[in-house]
Order: sequence, then structure tokens, then C-alpha cells
Amino acid sequence: MSKAPGTLNRKLTFALYGVLTITSLIFIALLVGAYQLQLKNERSKASAQLNLLLGATLENAMLKRDLPGLQGVIDRLAAQPDVETVFIINPKGEVRFSSEREQVGQVLTDNLSDLCDGCAGDFRTARITTRFLESSNGKNVLRSVNPVHNQTRCAQCHGAPAKNPVNGLLIVDYDATPILQHAKAGLAGLMLGGFLIMLLALITVWWFLRQHVIHPVHQLKQACEHLSQGDLAIRSTLQSSEEFGSLSDSFNRMAERLENSLSQLLEKEAYLQALIDAIPDGIRVLDENFRTINANRALQKLLKRPEPIPVGEPCYKTSYHQDTPCPPTLITCPVHEIAKHGQAIKTMHEYETPDEHYAKVQVFAAPMEIELEGKKQRFVVESIRDLMRDIQFSHEHKLSALGQLAAGVSHEIRNPLTSIRLALDSALKKLHIEKDIDPDIVEYLSLVDGEIDRCLDVTSRLLKMSALAGEDLQIVDINLAVRETVSLVHYEAQLQQLHIDLQLDEREPRCIATETDVRMLILNLVQNAFHALPKQGRMQVTTELIDDAVRISVADNGAGISDADLPHIFEPFFTHRADGKKGIGLGLTISQSIVQRQEGLISVERYVDGFSTRFIVVLPIVKA
Repeated sequence: MSKAPGTLNRKLTFALYGVLTITSLIFIALLVGAYQLQLKNERSKASAQLNLLLGATLENAMLKRDLPGLQGVIDRLAAQPDVETVFIINPKGEVRFSSEREQVGQVLTDNLSDLCDGCAGDFRTARITTRFLESSNGKNVLRSVNPVHNQTRCAQCHGAPAKNPVNGLLIVDYDATPILQHAKAGLAGLMLGGFLIMLLALITVWWFLRQHVIHPVHQLKQACEHLSQGDLAIRSTLQSSEEFGSLSDSFNRMAERLENSLSQLLEKEAYLQALIDAIPDGIRVLDENFRTINANRALQKLLKRPEPIPVGEPCYKTSYHQDTPCPPTLITCPVHEIAKHGQAIKTMHEYETPDEHYAKVQVFAAPMEIELEGKKQRFVVESIRDLMRDIQFSHEHKLSALGQLAAGVSHEIRNPLTSIRLALDSALKKLHIEKDIDPDIVEYLSLVDGEIDRCLDVTSRLLKMSALAGEDLQIVDINLAVRETVSLVHYEAQLQQLHIDLQLDEREPRCIATETDVRMLILNLVQNAFHALPKQGRMQVTTELIDDAVRISVADNGAGISDADLPHIFEPFFTHRADGKKGIGLGLTISQSIVQRQEGLISVERYVDGFSTRFIVVLPIVKA
């Protein structure tokens, strides 16, 4: 998921702001601490200088025993601005002198360690100390502790300096409020200055990052988004001599290579698709989960699909309109069989088309194993042959052969017969002129002329039977087609001593169809009955007008059709002739194909009205 524009900008801004804020706070804290330390040091120096003065005064007062004078010095010191309290304690912690008279004589026992830094109440190691603390009245003060050192001339009262180096502590409490206010004012100024510096630095860094980082990254991001959406023609327009300029050039080279590679892949894919589309048989590639990987146009046409077969559609949905795989116990599934045995197979199927018809096909399936994305994957390649197309080709080939035969008959027989008729007509005319000619000769020649007419009529019927079927429909006289087609097998019927009974409807039914197909349909059914009849058998051909259709039936009293053969009689190449001869097995399949093409119906009945088999064809008629 792509992030919203400006996210990197906001992150960098917040990061800079946080870093600068933390840095400024640390800097201010260090500066405030250093500033307070400097104030304390300055106060300590002032206290040390003051201690020198007080020490000299104290020594003079002590030598002279001028205690009131010493008290006066302390009072004058306490009267100075910012000085809260001044007092002197002896090594026992007793307050000897103080600017606050009530403190004199008090013994400080609780906080001696606070007065002497690091000496735990032992003033011999005391040193000058300055610190902030809260006084007994709750006021913030800066306390300066100054040791009063013992001298040799003071040994009479205070003992030897080596044993008692410190005579006492001079403590001065300064009012810390002005110091803290001064520190706060300085802190506020520092903070304001730091904030302005931080803001200026932030703006400067933000502008720099926006111009040299954010903007280039945003341009490259937009180009990458277009590329991810399939726009391989996108190119980055970023011009820079820095790293982003190099990155932009690399992106453009990558996009150009991708575009060229994809173009080559699409060209190869189009070539491969065109290659398998050019194959007249249906081609389909399936994976192990029955999903269609590829299919050609011939399969789409065979299944009467208006659109190409989509990739990923299961084969059982494409071929049989089912939502689950075909049961392998009821149908020979190529995917199942190849997964089980790993060998190529050949089988027969009947695919269901959207118009609820069935396409008879022969499937050749073979395994294919290739490596995709580093893994070996198995596929099944199916070559699907349309048997009805083969039947149609066989039918057309048969008609073509008959057409060539008819053309030969027309050339080799019709023309000589025409010449004979011309010569015979001339001879008859001369005989009629002659008066003494035997009448029997004229009668014999007239019989010959009639037989010539019969020969010419046979060649005309044969030409009608063998004419190639066209796309244009025409009105076909059913009775005439039946009579002329049956007459073609009259000689064969005489040889087998078969009786053919024609029962044609006197209303002369007609249908819109291809006359050649209708004649071939009748011929196939009649020949099928011939093959089932023994010598001296009986065949009946009837036509009957029923409502909006004509019913053509061909019945025989031959061997009949067994229960085992009945489901297969219309299958291509299935043959089981009663005379024991091996047939092609396409007669009934061609007949069924012709009837379906004429939008009619064909069915079979057994053992009715004294006949063992009756084929019934129903074709739509021509309305008046």
C-alpha cells in the first residue's frame, strides 16, 4: 500500500524538531547548571574576600577582646543588600555571634554535616563551601560557609593550631531570590534564543530536505506508481547531478528494459497463440487442478462459445457445464489418467455445447512437465479432434467422388447415348418413309429409343445425388427425392430378391433443405436397411405429412439391432453389419449430422408392425 504524499516530509520535520528540541533542552540545562555554578563560584570568591576582611577584624577583636565590635561588624554585614543572615559558630556548633540575636547561644546539632562539606561535623578539615538551600523560615538562600583558621597568636584561647586548625565557621546566607530570578531571566532568554535558533535551523533543514530529498523522492515515487500500474512508457523527468539524478537515470533504464522485455513477451505470446489458433484441431492445456491454462480458437468454435475460453476455467465446466470434476469411474478423464499412469492416452468424449447439443470428439492427451518459478509443474496437453468435422469431410469427399463419377458418366455415356439417339431418330424417319419395311423393326427401334431415355434419366438422377452441398436452402420435393433415390438401388434389390414397398403421401410434402443432403440421407438409410436384410427380405419406405413436419421412415424385417449395440449406432466409426462385412461406420452418423443441420430429428424403433427396425426422420415442411 502506498503512503500518502508528504509522509516522509512530515517524518523528517518531526524528527528534526524532536532532535533540535532535545538538543536545545540539554544545552539549556547544561548552560543553566554552568550559570548557577558560576554564580556560586562568584559568591564563594566574594565570601572568601569577605572572610579575609572579617578574619582580620575578628583577629583584632579577639586579641583585644572587643566582642561588641565584632558583633557590630556582623550587623553591618547583615545590613548589606541581598544578605539575609550572618552568624559564627564554634567547633562545638554553638552560635557565638549572629545578626539575629535570638540565635546566639543556640547549639546546632542536627545539620553540622551540612555546614561542613565532607567533614561530618569535624571542622578541622572544613573548607569554603557555597550551596543553595532552604532556611529555617522556608526561604531560599545561598549559604556561604567560611572556616576561621586558628593562628599561633590565638593559641592561648583556642589551643595549638596543629591540634585545632579551625576556630569556627563564618556563615553568610544570601537571599537567593534575586539570584534565581536572574537565573530564570537568563534561562528564558536562552530558551527564546534557542527556540529561534531551532526554528531557523528547522526551516533551513526542511527547505533543504524538501528541495534536495523530498521533491526528488516524490517524483520517483510517482513514476514508480505509474510503472506498477502497467504504464511502462513512464519515464522520470528528474534532472540532477547528485545521487537522485543517477537513481532517476537507473529507473529510466530499468523501465525501458521492462518495456522492451514485456513487448517481446507479448509478441511471443501472440505468436504462440496464433500458432495454436492455426491448428485445425482443438488444443487445450490443463494443470493438475483441471484449470485451463490455454485454449485455441478451434476449441472455442467446436464448443460454440461466443468468447475465447478464459484462463483458469475448469475443463469440466468448459466441456460439460458442471461445477465439480467428472467422476473418473464414469468417464475417462485425461487429467486423472495421466496423473495416475503418466502416459499419453486417447479417448472419445461428447462435449456439451451451450445450445444443449453434443459434439463428438476424439481426445489425444499427453503429459508435459516444465519448470516455472524454480518448481517443476505438470500439465496435460489435449488435442481434440471434431469427429463430426471428419464425418462432414468424409461426406463431402464421398459426394466429390460421386460428382467426379457422375461427370465421367455424363461424358462417357450421356454423349454417346445422345449420338445414338440422333442416329436412331434419323433411321426411324427413313423407315417411316419406306412403305415395305417390317413393322417389327420399327417397334424394336422404338424400344431402343425408350431404353436410351431410361439411361439418360439414370445419369440425371446420379448427377442430382452427387452434387456438392451448398449453403443455400431450397424447396425439396420429398416424394420425388425418395422415388429417384430408391430407383438407384433397384438393380441391387433385384439381385438380392428384396421387395421395396413405397408408401408416399399423396399431399406431396416439401421441406426447405439442401436437396443433395436429403437424397444422401435417404440413400444412407436405405443402404443401412439393405445391409441388415437377408435375401428375399422386405423394406418399406414411407412419407407422411404430420402437422408442420414431414415424417420419413425406412423399415426392414432384417436382423435388427441388439440391446448392446443400440446406444452406439450413431457413434462415428461404429459398425456391426448383419451380412458380416466390415463397414466404415459413418452412414448413420452422417445421417444424424444431416438431420441436425436441417433442424430435424432422427430416431429408431424396434419390432413394430412386423418390422425389426424402423428409422424415422422428421423434417420441418414448407408452409403454403
